[in-house]
Amino acid sequence: MNDNKGQLALATVALISAGALVTVVVLQYLFGLPPCDLCYLQRVPYLLNLVMSVLGMMPVVALHEKRNILMYCGFLFILSVVFSGYHVGVEELWWAGPDSCSGGGILSMEGLAAALNQSAQPSCQEPAAQLFGISIAGYNFITSAVLAGFCFWGVQLKIWWNKQ
Repeated sequence: MNDNKGQLALATVALISAGALVTVVVLQYLFGLPPCDLCYLQRVPYLLNLVMSVLGMMPVVALHEKRNILMYCGFLFILSVVFSGYHVGVEELWWAGPDSCSGGGILSMEGLAAALNQSAQPSCQEPAAQLFGISIAGYNFITSAVLAGFCFWGVQLKIWWNKQ
């Protein structure tokens, strides 16, 4: 029975990670909200968590290793909190974003010619969408923090991970 709770925790991480990735792809392709470079970066922890949690649910993985995988997922969600928090800070103009997002300036004629030949890259400073005044990066920050807490809470519940 306890093995099922660890499996359920990994399945929850997999489903929420897959749901988050599907959501951003739908927003990008069906609703025409182009992601910036920081938006793409925020997808990486979800993709890694999806792969790790699906692999962790395999029956050949030992119970203590499933617990370790859930802990690693928690650390990846912390990384997602850092990425999304940085992105929110760029959107709110608390600090400057990377040159690839913020424009960086054109210092020469060659730079101007190169900029004209590139497709329009969305700025990281302007949220593609907001709901109740919170951007997608803001919701990612909240979601990632909750999921990190869930993972670490699940790891510390020893009754989930003891064989009976």
